[in-house]
Amino acid sequence: MSTETSADQIYDCQVLVIGSGVSGYCAAIQAGREGCDTVLIEKDEVLGGNSGPNLGVGITGADRYNPFATETGLIQELQEEAAWVEGFTRISAGTMPYNISRRNEAVIQSALEKAGVRLLKRHYARKPIVEDGRITRLIVEDIASFRTVEIRVSGPVIEASGDGQIGALAGADFDSGSESQSEFDERSAPPERRSWVQGTSLVAIAQRTDRPIEFIPPPGTPEFTPRLWHGSIGSYIRHSHGNFSGDNDLIFLYITEAGGDMDTIRDDGEIYELLLKQLWAEWNHVKNGPHREETRDWDLLWVSPKAGKRESRRFLGDLVLTQTDLEEGRRFPDDIAYGGHDLDDHQSLGAAGSNIFGHSIPPIYGIPFRSCYSRNIDNLLLAGRLISATHLAHSSTRLMRTGGAIGQAVGLAAALCCRHALTPRQLCEQRLDELQQQLLRRDGSILDRPLDNDDNLAHRATITASSESLFDTQEIEQLAPLVAPAGNLLWDWPNRLDQLQLYLHNDTDAPQPMALSLLRARREPRWTTAELHHRHGWNDLRDAAFSTISQQPFVLPPAFEGWFTIPFDTPLDLGPKDSASDADRLLVALSENRQVWWGLCRPSCEIVSMVEHSHHDTHWRTLDARGSMRFSPGIPLGEATNVANGYHRRFSRGPTHMWNSCLDTPPPHELLLQWGAPVRFDRIELTFDNLAPSRDENPWEAGTRVLPILAKEYDLEMESDGKWITLVSERSNIHRFRTHSFPSIQTNQLRLIVKATHGESNQARVYRIAVYLGKRD
Repeated sequence: MSTETSADQIYDCQVLVIGSGVSGYCAAIQAGREGCDTVLIEKDEVLGGNSGPNLGVGITGADRYNPFATETGLIQELQEEAAWVEGFTRISAGTMPYNISRRNEAVIQSALEKAGVRLLKRHYARKPIVEDGRITRLIVEDIASFRTVEIRVSGPVIEASGDGQIGALAGADFDSGSESQSEFDERSAPPERRSWVQGTSLVAIAQRTDRPIEFIPPPGTPEFTPRLWHGSIGSYIRHSHGNFSGDNDLIFLYITEAGGDMDTIRDDGEIYELLLKQLWAEWNHVKNGPHREETRDWDLLWVSPKAGKRESRRFLGDLVLTQTDLEEGRRFPDDIAYGGHDLDDHQSLGAAGSNIFGHSIPPIYGIPFRSCYSRNIDNLLLAGRLISATHLAHSSTRLMRTGGAIGQAVGLAAALCCRHALTPRQLCEQRLDELQQQLLRRDGSILDRPLDNDDNLAHRATITASSESLFDTQEIEQLAPLVAPAGNLLWDWPNRLDQLQLYLHNDTDAPQPMALSLLRARREPRWTTAELHHRHGWNDLRDAAFSTISQQPFVLPPAFEGWFTIPFDTPLDLGPKDSASDADRLLVALSENRQVWWGLCRPSCEIVSMVEHSHHDTHWRTLDARGSMRFSPGIPLGEATNVANGYHRRFSRGPTHMWNSCLDTPPPHELLLQWGAPVRFDRIELTFDNLAPSRDENPWEAGTRVLPILAKEYDLEMESDGKWITLVSERSNIHRFRTHSFPSIQTNQLRLIVKATHGESNQARVYRIAVYLGKRD
């Protein structure tokens, strides 16, 4: 390949990022924050890719189907900021939460500028220069000023452009289309390989007006063909049903799809025109067809100038993720991110339209670094929908919030490659632990990986709190007769159970025979379907969803009331809780006996749900109560010591991995760290809780500014000569992850005082406090 070029402008950089979608801007910001001279190029005039102002697709990922699974790190930080400044499009409640706000884009651009990233909008990457298996230069057309630009890069290139044109021109191995079943033994793959990919869509905004609006379709508008959802005839019949009724007055329309049977790169312009015709056909159907009365005053306000492409190329790394990997919830030793969205396959039906088919909803799965770099171009990193995955795995990994987590990881990897003069493969082989630990230190998330606490001084401290939410702190509030089998469903438990205590009352003067059963949720297969998830979520309460671990008979003495101990002849091996799964549950149940009453207690507990068994059907149903129950060994909940256990988040209801103050204790709440001898430090990192159980509760989905449970006001104080000196006084916190740096100080006592949250409960909820001395890794 020729290395000669004539450029009007030359830039030099260490890290080059191509494409400013979610994964691209996260990669660029992270590389810039690490001190790398970073350039980000974008062919559009706006940032955000499919989530940007030209299209506005909502940013979602593993949190779509998995409680508490919101991807943290940079993407969380940016969305916290955007929600606070109200950088979202206000639409009717309950409708699709898309966003074309330029204020949201301004949050991203500000973060890029603050990180020192050189941002080149309206720059089209045309030609890579490859030398000795590396991309060393890039020829770019500045389409705003009609100039040719040359970018010289000394370190990694991050392909985050969606189509991967530069990676392909550089000779990076890639795949496209759908693999056959024989290639990776994927259960949903077609018998033969085919060229079809996922389709492309437009987005529009419809608005209710104060007068009738007539719609006359353009000449050549085709007949209307509705899209199918999950292969359902009902989706065909009920298309657009209810969208324009009730109080709705501004909604996003997501109603087109084409191009799955075409070349989504070379035929991009033709696909857009097809989509536009589909849009006119749909709107004509809505305005002049069966919905004419309810849409009489509605107008089509805006149509996206950019088509939302889902799939084109997929580059090949040292590992190719498969449907099987995702559905089994596999975790890899080189994980740097995770996913958990459904395998959302937008299948082309040719002239008959398309079918949005969800093959499965997987458990949360790991995304390995080996899938995030090219197997044959030495300095090419991959982000977003370009990572190494089969067509079926790509249908889940392509989601933008997942891409944001990947982007942050490869941005950090690029910086480490520069720092240590390594290729991405060499980094994986030689410095994987450094990559993973530094990613965790920057609020990234890796399944089953705690932070290394070796240099965290908090790990050496004695940690106490003014109050703690403890599992065994139970106040008996009332007694309920066991007129049906009843129990507690638990989302955390010890690996071994020695004995169990229950508050019971025998209402007679005779001994009462009872039985205690312990059941564990079945988890084969690990994945579920959209239909089953709609019925049960991850909390299937049918009898068939559980298998029995142990049944223990016991006799309750006459007229007994109090805490009754049920010992076991030998300790029960319950096995570890899968910390990343809400489907993994333990059911501890009591047999029916109308002469026995079970003590119900307060406070409520987020890792416990009381259930009773139906007399008529083979399933359990939840009760708005909590049955008294103590385990030995105990179940962790909100202990102060959790802030130094190495974990900085939860992935399911339990384990919580955080300090929780008592619900009934008013603020301020104090977390105290004490050392036997004075320690010196210059930086404190705090991780507060703002992970919602449901995606719909997140501010950027709900249209609110901040999650109420997040700490708003807090102080950090150190003890000196018997007096407490304030180091930090925060009165308007909006982020879960905060770093506070100051000149080196010395003390043997440090305390965090949480004074208020953004909501009414004012409970302190803190995952982690870390105390460091010296330069950040």
